[in-house]
Amino acid sequence: MSVLGGLAVYVTSHGYGHLNRVVAVLNCLPESIPVVIRSHRDLHNGWQERLTRPAVLEHAVWDAGAVNPPGDSNATDGPATIARAVAFHGESWPRIDAEADRLRRQATRAVLCDAPAAPLLAAARAGVPGFALANFTWAEIYAEHVDPADRAARAMLADLRAASATATAFRAQPALPLDEFRERIDVGLVVSAGRDRRGELRQRLGIGRSERIVYLYVGRYGQDDLDWRRLAGYRGVHFVGFHPPPSSVGSVANLHVVDPAEWTGATLLASADAALTKAGYGAVSEAMAARTPLIYPPRAGFAEHRALEEGLRLWGGGIPITSEQFARLDLAAALDRAFSQRPAEPPYPTDGAARIARHLATTIR
Repeated sequence: MSVLGGLAVYVTSHGYGHLNRVVAVLNCLPESIPVVIRSHRDLHNGWQERLTRPAVLEHAVWDAGAVNPPGDSNATDGPATIARAVAFHGESWPRIDAEADRLRRQATRAVLCDAPAAPLLAAARAGVPGFALANFTWAEIYAEHVDPADRAARAMLADLRAASATATAFRAQPALPLDEFRERIDVGLVVSAGRDRRGELRQRLGIGRSERIVYLYVGRYGQDDLDWRRLAGYRGVHFVGFHPPPSSVGSVANLHVVDPAEWTGATLLASADAALTKAGYGAVSEAMAARTPLIYPPRAGFAEHRALEEGLRLWGGGIPITSEQFARLDLAAALDRAFSQRPAEPPYPTDGAARIARHLATTIR
């Protein structure tokens, strides 16, 4: 497949939520528009499983993300995050002119980034319209962790903000302000709505009609210190997710693992009575779209969480628990609350992906 004259897409490897929402957009884009996706090769299987249209996959890394303490994806190690980001910035920023040359050679018509800022500056230097699909920027995430005396870190923030200032942001709600962009377009939720397959799920896993289903996702990197065995004490409740507990725990009778190639998080959310997940953008938007109550722990040191939690409060379907409750999997009160409510419609439009695809298609054509 040729990528000449089409859309170049740059996606972070910091969590699958970015991949999932970009997939939602690309699956709405006409197949006549060539697409090349530049992301870490570790994500290529995910693209192939979820895309319903052709795209060329290339290995590329254009941002450093954030660093989590070992075994805890709900916290951010600020000093380690900034140290890695500054080191990566020094390596990646000199590549921008070469990337701009490639965009010109391939007659790229538009650039879309989900999180990386550097390709937006490459697009500007190549004279190509640049767009960010975002509910946060790395400058917004890093800012609270930067020591004012750290000149290299402050220079990195300035570069990231300047790159964003060349582009237009599709602001996926709930979102941080994204003030650094020259233009912001609020698009609502950017989500691939899941299909309710609870009947099939019950039959496959042997879950009775009167028993409850809870989608369980505790982060890409897991949570090693959770009291996993406590799940067995919730009678009449079955937890379904993609990862087994640590090998030291062994099996838990009412915790079921399904194949991510066959089931997506959005589908499990649409098929469940409640969810217990880290409140990332994907889980929050998918829960809102499915109107499935979402139980979530706090997230330290990552500014995005404030915007997502505000969106959950506005919606009314979010059920916060403490870090201690999460570590102990002390869920009785939260589950009772979740099972007794049916959340309202989302407070944002749910067709954000289609809106972005239409805008991109108009720009490219």
